[in-house]
Amino acid sequence: MDAKIHLTRKKDLLDRTITKGISMQEWNNFVDNDPEMRMDNTTTVTLPNGTSYTYKSPGTAVWLNRPPGETKYRLIKFDYVDGAIVVDNPDKRTIEKARHIAFKLNTRLFKETKRWTEEMLVEQPVIEPRFQFSGLWSPMKKWLPQLRYFFQHFAFATPRNNEKLKDH
Repeated sequence: MDAKIHLTRKKDLLDRTITKGISMQEWNNFVDNDPEMRMDNTTTVTLPNGTSYTYKSPGTAVWLNRPPGETKYRLIKFDYVDGAIVVDNPDKRTIEKARHIAFKLNTRLFKETKRWTEEMLVEQPVIEPRFQFSGLWSPMKKWLPQLRYFFQHFAFATPRNNEKLKDH
């Protein structure tokens, strides 16, 4: 599959307006704080005759992707290009990592193929409230019928205003 993933702050991948992209400093800080990534600053391409050519590419990072159950790492390149991050031919795990990066850097994620371009969903944080009212209701379910029974039988059976109960 010949596809690319773009992480950018543009509203549309083909948008040519000037927007504030991902800064090199911001990208370096993210890579330095991520234990699975490292800065490589070089890119290697394979030429049609089979030889490989390496050139300097500032901002190029490598993700040390180790699939579950394997001992070897797969090196996935994340290229920094004009304020955006580009990944070639991503697999499912690479797309998950790109979604994570897009969330952390507050960017959009686009998938580009030869025929079409689409925006992909970025991972949403799951916010667990510290206090839930539903947690209060379950203990109440046990003693609420007992409380109702008490009020029906005992609270209204006591004399009011010094009245004495009549014997029938």
